Amino acid sequence: MTSKILLKNALICSPDRIIRADLLTDGEFIAKIGKDLSSQDAETVDCHELMILPGLIDEHVHFREPGMESKATIRSESRAAALGGVTSFMDMPNNQPPTTTLEALEHKHELARRDSLVNYAFYLGADAQHLAELERLDPKKVPALKIFMGSSTGSLLLDDEKLLREIFRRSPVLIATHCEDNAIINRNLKLYKERHDGRLGHELHPFIRSRDCCLKSASLAVELALESKARLHLMHLSTKEEVELIRPYQKGDLYTRSITAEACIPHLYFEASAYPKLGGLLKCNPAVKFEQDRSALVQGVEDGLIITVATDHAPHEKELKCGEYLNTASGLPSVQFSLLVLLELWKRGELSLEQLMRAGSSNVAERYGIVGRGRLEEGAYADLALINVKKPFTVTQDKIASPCGISPFLGHTFPCSLIHTLVNGQFVVRDEKLIETACARPLSFKGAL
Repeated sequence: MTSKILLKNALICSPDRIIRADLLTDGEFIAKIGKDLSSQDAETVDCHELMILPGLIDEHVHFREPGMESKATIRSESRAAALGGVTSFMDMPNNQPPTTTLEALEHKHELARRDSLVNYAFYLGADAQHLAELERLDPKKVPALKIFMGSSTGSLLLDDEKLLREIFRRSPVLIATHCEDNAIINRNLKLYKERHDGRLGHELHPFIRSRDCCLKSASLAVELALESKARLHLMHLSTKEEVELIRPYQKGDLYTRSITAEACIPHLYFEASAYPKLGGLLKCNPAVKFEQDRSALVQGVEDGLIITVATDHAPHEKELKCGEYLNTASGLPSVQFSLLVLLELWKRGELSLEQLMRAGSSNVAERYGIVGRGRLEEGAYADLALINVKKPFTVTQDKIASPCGISPFLGHTFPCSLIHTLVNGQFVVRDEKLIETACARPLSFKGAL
């Protein structure tokens, strides 16, 4: 294993500066950034055609293990992540069984130590039976507490306001929420079944899981956070109204800020006119909505109102995504192509490169208090994505790394390509090919305020 790598003559990009320079790694870290660097004991790589970005930190994935290995595993999805320039992930707790105890958390860490190709962390899930776990968790090891205020796999749905208030008050870590109001969803579903004689198409998804169901639940989460003085991160905003909801709170240091929000790849890239073509491949919760919402979300990222971008990567078996609406599973895979999506939005002039890097890397590290990651600077971990911005990449069946074998991007040509990925100073993808390098580490966090 090479301990030093010298990346020569690259366009080195960070939110604060973009320069033509060299980057030298030493072990796990960035040792030096500057012009005309040399090192006799480093492997030298010509990067004159490449742009170096901080590797993405995907704060929102469902890698399915344990309990749903027929859909995906930490091994398979961490490799898909590496192929997409994602160098760290934070995995959700709606497994089978749900990750609601510290023992369950440790089991997932054991799986990741054995199998993950990129850095990792795991959320603790909130439920009514395990509130005592909040007193036991270590804020330096757990990124956040996930609360499903809308439907979820298993027993993690929490919609009792009294219980929610207690959890918000007692959480020693950031609270991340899935916000949809189940009563509104159930009412809408009943209405549309009656209107369409039970024959529902996927194009009705944004009407059934409507903007009102998202806004009502998100408003409650904001109210609870302000009341309890908890730190809240609203996940996967999907409406223009939610962008306006968070606008008053976007001041101050990201780590201590009371309320922040995330947008996810499906809601930033797709809108409702894609349902007839993609059908179940586009079904996710909350629903992909309309162009006015998509454009408001992208503008929210560009303006810094929405501080992070993630995927909500959630693979399913192909047969569960190709049936009738009511029998189609919700969730889609996107971790392998998230950086390419963001770069396409940049190429289209919708998103600046600086905001892309903030939302995908540095802001994630700042909001969660991740130690040493998310930035291209000397002394930071060398988690890097190297991009050829002039080489197109077409998504073909053989290039989909997730074993589900499906993608809403199948057949699409992105304007850029991922060439290399480095994790902790080592290649895990080189010349677009995976390298099995045992260099992944658990993420560590600053801890309590």
